[in-house]
Amino acid sequence: MNTVRAKARLSLCVATLLSLLCLPGVALAGGFALYEYGARANAMGGATIALADDASAVAYNPAGITQMPGTRIMLGATAIAPTADVRAGADSKTTTQANIYTPPHAYLVHQAGERAWLGIGIFSRFGVGTQYGYEWAGRTKVYRSELQTFSLAPNLALKLTDSLSIAFGPELMYSSADLRTRPTSTTDQMINVDGFGFGGQFAVHYKFDDQWSAGFTYHTSQKHTDKGKVKFTENALMQDGNIAMSLTLPASYSLGIAYKPNSKWKVEADAIYTQWQDYEKLVYSYEKTIAAGTPPGDVVRDKNWRNVWRFQLGGEYQALDWLALRAGFVWDQDPVRRGYEDYMLPTSDRKIYSTGFGITQGAFTYDVSLMYLVNNHNTWDANTINLVGATEISKSRAYMAGFSLGYKF
Repeated sequence: MNTVRAKARLSLCVATLLSLLCLPGVALAGGFALYEYGARANAMGGATIALADDASAVAYNPAGITQMPGTRIMLGATAIAPTADVRAGADSKTTTQANIYTPPHAYLVHQAGERAWLGIGIFSRFGVGTQYGYEWAGRTKVYRSELQTFSLAPNLALKLTDSLSIAFGPELMYSSADLRTRPTSTTDQMINVDGFGFGGQFAVHYKFDDQWSAGFTYHTSQKHTDKGKVKFTENALMQDGNIAMSLTLPASYSLGIAYKPNSKWKVEADAIYTQWQDYEKLVYSYEKTIAAGTPPGDVVRDKNWRNVWRFQLGGEYQALDWLALRAGFVWDQDPVRRGYEDYMLPTSDRKIYSTGFGITQGAFTYDVSLMYLVNNHNTWDANTINLVGATEISKSRAYMAGFSLGYKF
């Protein structure tokens, strides 16, 4: 009976996950990076690089999977509802549309030998989801921008000593974008592209003793050239055709230190350095004419972003044998330099407050997280080429709720 019930629960989660894969991601961390890879980590502000002791370690620090005997799986998603008030030029304030985005995650960890483990994960490391009203003041620049990515990351983890483990593997990343502007009052430009990029990761986990541990994860940069179509409405001078969008997604370096003062408490502090200088420019390659007198070719949007830090602090308290309580805090830098702001990403430096809990019931684990993100108030100069005038960003925030279901075989 229990086996039948377990299979039914897992089948439901798989079906739910597959449906969520069709939905776009959303930018929440510095730039448009995402770190919502599992509900347990979400509740701890993402601070599980050194702890790395559940299946989501495949995403946070795959070297940590050597702490898990047998076979484990995990499925879940994070629901994200972002919103912001934007005042562009002399126009009245506009509130971005309150869409809900649900980046999913799924992991499988298997001990293949005495000192070898295999782990594979599906998760989202980058995403943008911003939508304004159709008539808003900045519509000539953008009124909808959605970028989503899904990474497939298999890893081999090796336990070199009782204290030291390493992991490495490739990362295949699918990316797609839906970008819409209104270059004239009667014309829509709609760009839809997708494609694949290839990179990898390397990770280290080290246990100093029963109380202290450390973790390090490196993700390589990835070059993407996504291809698709551009379409125009009601404008004979602009021609539908093929288009390619090229960009480089940044490398990142994550370091975490964890401390377990006793059997009930776990705390961790992390620092993540993202090399946003890799995202130097965004290039649109048009096959056909897009304006009167303009030949086909490349349109280059310089980004010139700066490298930034993200700091995470999280803790877990084992209140009962079956109940764990969690909380965390994040401070995240904005990589966008002055003079390069654009409406695709109306953000600034930000803070995240998180909490949640985990329940263990036999071979099952149920993890729940709640997060509140708040961006600092920001103003942009009127001289920036990507804007339609002096711009003010206020009440920029996001509400997040995550759930993960795990099972140990």
